[in-house]
Amino acid sequence: MEASHGSGPAATPGSEHTLEQLVRGGLVATHFSPVVDLQSDTVIGHRVYHGVAGVPPEPAHFTAFRRAVRESEHVADLDASLRSLALREAEQLRLPRTNRLFMTAEPQALGTVEDRTAEPDRSAILQLHPDRIAQAPAMTLRSVRQARTLGWGIGMAEIGDDLRTTSFLPLVNPSVVMLRPSVLAIEDHVHLAELIRLLQAHVERTDAILVADGVTTEEDLLKAEALGARFGTGPWFGEPSQEPEAADPGETDVLADHHTRNQLAQGTPFTIAQGRERDPLVMDGEMLTAQLHSLAERSLAAGESAVVISVFADAEELSPETLARFESVADSVGYTVMLSAGFDTPPVPAARGGQIDTSDPLQAEFCVIVIGPDWSGLTVGKRRFSPGPDGRTEYDVHVTTERYACVDAARSVFTRIRTLH
Repeated sequence: MEASHGSGPAATPGSEHTLEQLVRGGLVATHFSPVVDLQSDTVIGHRVYHGVAGVPPEPAHFTAFRRAVRESEHVADLDASLRSLALREAEQLRLPRTNRLFMTAEPQALGTVEDRTAEPDRSAILQLHPDRIAQAPAMTLRSVRQARTLGWGIGMAEIGDDLRTTSFLPLVNPSVVMLRPSVLAIEDHVHLAELIRLLQAHVERTDAILVADGVTTEEDLLKAEALGARFGTGPWFGEPSQEPEAADPGETDVLADHHTRNQLAQGTPFTIAQGRERDPLVMDGEMLTAQLHSLAERSLAAGESAVVISVFADAEELSPETLARFESVADSVGYTVMLSAGFDTPPVPAARGGQIDTSDPLQAEFCVIVIGPDWSGLTVGKRRFSPGPDGRTEYDVHVTTERYACVDAARSVFTRIRTLH
């Protein structure tokens, strides 16, 4: 597909109009696909798709349309318009307020969400793609917090065919995790075992709900249940329709149990660890370096599902040993960050970077943070103003595996990461 940037070629196959013209001209159709509780066989809501009016509601068409939205230079405006269209359509169809809507969302459009605090809690769930989160983590995490404050639910979709897609689960903390349809076709039991372990860690910790997408056969249904899915959607339950039947979720709302921690992460890794009110360890530079390297090595065992963040204070150059270690980390884990006031571009090409200015307190800290769906760790050190008894440089060091401290520390650093264009 040759996607548009607002005024170029046709936005989707068979369309003579650009994407903007389609949206403004009312030529976009909204389709609703039932989402079913696998335990009660009850329709609890609908997944929302958009496409060109008059074009058959097929998955390939919906995918092409969404790709065109993502590739448009007006992605934020277009996605916001589609979101509003879906809500208007649901209201015109007289779908009850308890009928949950699962809507694909782009991070750029989260800053324009409407206030839904008067609606049932998380009655509309915005589903984010992991790749889009990785491109702009600072903006996404900031906007996710705002959207939750305004009454929106947050989900993640397209999860599971690659374990890297689970990397941001702890940071985004979605109430709904929707598996990619291709997961139901995976026959690699080693991959599935690892995926189930990672997903169950998130479910156990937060009471999130797993949704199996693309359920087509009874065999798919059995596999979805084996993967731990509570909800399902796909042809087995009904095709997308412009005139859906209203859902009746019943009296029990399983999504109400999800633990959403929506606090603003303020400070730096050191001040966040310090807030746990435990006395720091006092180490010399050699011992701190060994501690940081130990956690970085430990992250290699976490594999593709881990996020590893490293801060090197104001170091302009890193030792060959450190570079080699982080090259291995970047090759092994899902997402790697390297920050220092001494360099803007990470010396490891596969790592993400950002800028730490001279007034940023982060420039005085050395830390490694590892966030995985099933475990986390933080080591952070800050140079003491006064030397030790023998004149050596000493550091106050915090070492913790406390989940919230690690996640908050990671979120605080993500504010410095550049957005990929």
